[in-house]
Amino acid sequence: MDFIITIILWILIILFLLNEVIIRVVGDAIVNMKASEHTPFTVDEITQDSISLSTTINVANEGKQCATIMDCYVRQLLPYEQFDGVKVEAKAELKGVPREDDYFEAVLIQKKESIDIVIRVKLIDRKNNDIKQTLTHMVDLPLDIVYQHAARYPWKISKETIVLTSEEIAKLADIKLAD
Repeated sequence: MDFIITIILWILIILFLLNEVIIRVVGDAIVNMKASEHTPFTVDEITQDSISLSTTINVANEGKQCATIMDCYVRQLLPYEQFDGVKVEAKAELKGVPREDDYFEAVLIQKKESIDIVIRVKLIDRKNNDIKQTLTHMVDLPLDIVYQHAARYPWKISKETIVLTSEEIAKLADIKLAD
């Protein structure tokens, strides 16, 4: 009986090693979100009480297999304790495929190809109904771009961070920051 168990274990070990060799030869997807190379933020809309901004980030599959981006969302990191003058709404969408429901539909990235993801940020005044006046006291706004991706490897969640600086916001809103 021990002999049979030993043979089965050896067969499993050999199959596992064979699988690893095949994966290394065939390759896998390598997803690279190029957050540090995002386009400059631009103003999409400005109203009395809000400003909407956007930037584009390229996501490349540098590997040998197809990759899937199953989800992508933006988490703004601006607590009330740091600045309570604006409410921040942020979302990610596939370029050219806007959705009103803020849902990010899964997308395939073929090997050696890339896609563009648009990050949209809306700053809404909380206090005096004048976004330009409020933004004179704005602080830097870190944005985490969180995305779930998979290929031959099991799915995983990755995160990149970009920072929308107060200086960038002031320039886009055509205001001067308070001292």
